[in-house]
Amino acid sequence: YKAPKSLEELQKFKEQNPDLYETVESVAHLHSESQVEGIRQQFSAIQQREADLLKREAESELKTNHPDFEDIRGSDDFHGWAKEQPEDIQRWVYANNSSADLASRAIDLYKLEKGIIQSPQKQSKSRSKRSAADMVSTKTTAVDSQAPKVWTEREIARMSIDDFDKYQDDIQEALSEGRIVK
Repeated sequence: YKAPKSLEELQKFKEQNPDLYETVESVAHLHSESQVEGIRQQFSAIQQREADLLKREAESELKTNHPDFEDIRGSDDFHGWAKEQPEDIQRWVYANNSSADLASRAIDLYKLEKGIIQSPQKQSKSRSKRSAADMVSTKTTAVDSQAPKVWTEREIARMSIDDFDKYQDDIQEALSEGRIVK
């Protein structure tokens, strides 16, 4: 007996021995299914390890940005605040295991609204560049171009993510200096 090697030979074998062909095909399917299941389990384990690694990295970055992260994470006040926020901010906090930037922004907003002062290492980063719009007064009073900007909570809350990133250090500095008004 010579086993079929080409597609033509296999087709001829199938026509001559349909029952035997189906049996061999069933055995091959069972064998391949067990191999595929093993690969799926390995892949699932790898995905879980990668997700755990991303989560640990994000938490490490959060702890660097916010040394009080563990206290805030366990705070009922923080979770109450988060539940009052728009869905996007809630996702930054609860449905986000891998982006420390988004979670850090949420914590920044929480601290800003609650008047919590950042640690000295975070405050020391100050941005000297200011936009021309920061120097323009929206009121009729004179503005000292050398005076630091006074922010409003509403102004900060309405910022896009990019604008918040751009002014984050200025906002943190203003928070520590009491230059944020309601």
